[in-house]
Amino acid sequence: MGQALFIRELIESAKQAEPDKVNFITYPWSSNLSPADRPRLKIAAYRYFPAWDWIIAVSGYLDETYDDLAFEERAFAKLKEQIKSKQVGKTGYIYAMTTDGTFTIHPENEGQNFIDARDSSGNYFIREMCEKKNGWIRYPWKNDVDPRPRMKIARYRYVETLNWIVAVGSYEDEFYDAANRIKGRSFISMLILTILMTCLFVPLVIWATRLLTRPVARMMEAIRQVKSGNFAVRVSATRQDELGEMAQAFNRMIGMIDNNREIEMKLAHQEKMASLGVLSSGVAHEINNPLGVILGYAAYLENKLETDSPYYNYVHEIKRESKRCKKIVQDLLSYARMPKPTLREEDVNDLLRQITAFAANHTELRSVNFKVDLDETLPPLAIDGDLFRQITINLILNAGNAMEGHGLLTIRTSREEQTLLLEVSDTGCGIPAEHLDNIFEPFFTTREQGTGLGLAITKQIVDMHHGSIEVSSVPGKGTTFRIRLPLIQEESL
Repeated sequence: MGQALFIRELIESAKQAEPDKVNFITYPWSSNLSPADRPRLKIAAYRYFPAWDWIIAVSGYLDETYDDLAFEERAFAKLKEQIKSKQVGKTGYIYAMTTDGTFTIHPENEGQNFIDARDSSGNYFIREMCEKKNGWIRYPWKNDVDPRPRMKIARYRYVETLNWIVAVGSYEDEFYDAANRIKGRSFISMLILTILMTCLFVPLVIWATRLLTRPVARMMEAIRQVKSGNFAVRVSATRQDELGEMAQAFNRMIGMIDNNREIEMKLAHQEKMASLGVLSSGVAHEINNPLGVILGYAAYLENKLETDSPYYNYVHEIKRESKRCKKIVQDLLSYARMPKPTLREEDVNDLLRQITAFAANHTELRSVNFKVDLDETLPPLAIDGDLFRQITINLILNAGNAMEGHGLLTIRTSREEQTLLLEVSDTGCGIPAEHLDNIFEPFFTTREQGTGLGLAITKQIVDMHHGSIEVSSVPGKGTTFRIRLPLIQEESL
């Protein structure tokens, strides 16, 4: 039979055979080793594996298989030794037995029949294997060295040509030992990996959380401060994301609220001034008439009494205090109903010389030294001369009161670009720092007999001339008022 023909027959018969069946084929074969190159019969055992589409075959010469009994015995003995030497796990092994339960290959009980052997549960596990011939079996087994039974697992197959059942058995814990070791190593690896990932990601998560929550926390703190009344607080808006946009919107909102508060305060102040004007008009009319009567009778009595009369001082005090009341009423009217300035070109330096000459002869300023330093290059200024005299005299009298009639009072004018600067300085007691922000408020005064309207009226007049007034003071050394007026007045005041 040609090589191609028996190979073809082997392939066709293998594919048509029953699954898991071992087939045999004999064929003549010649080789250079044969005497006179005569063909010799060979036998091949083969089986088809559909999953791989493989045919696995084992062949040999028939005369060597059947005729040479010594060869067969040697081959069988060698096969047994090879099978016995194969170890499964730590104590597992391969064994073979006939279908009646006689061990043909076994490490210890070869040639003995164990068909009636029982496991630790009393089951005939060998008989079950002989009946089923193929499959898996699991049973408890206790060796003499074991303190308690251990589960064994065996896979067995039936070899029809030999009428053998070949089995591979092992204790279950040994069978899964490699898998358990892999599982343990995998668990340890996963644990180490988890710890490493935790050590890596926890700081990242904390950093990311702080990165996101810090702006929110700062904004919440700003909201609390705004709630407590601090509208000057602002949130940093340097981020270029949604939180940055939120911070910018928050700052804009607080700015709008702050502006609205200032507007409300100004409106409230204007309403207060309007109410004061209405009140002052009514009060002045009602008070001026009785004050005029009191002053008239006081003057009449003062003229009738001798200066050494015990009643003269009483009448004089009535006259003086009545005049003071009349001045307070007049100040109220002046503040509440300030007339619109009548602008004319005035030489400020000439006005100041007239005012200084008048003030130097005032009874409360006779011991005060005046120093006048005027800038002669100043141009004429469009102002209301009467109102300018009023604010200047008010500042000079306040300075005299601060110095208690003794000290140096300096009046200076200068030019700052398009602005006239008027400075009135004294060497008096000064103003405490906590009062500087309030001295221009109506009715605020640090003097026992002051009305608190003098500086408020002064500021009102300066504002009507589109100017500004400021004060600086050092307690115990003196005070300086600075008035700045534009050299070119606007037409509408």
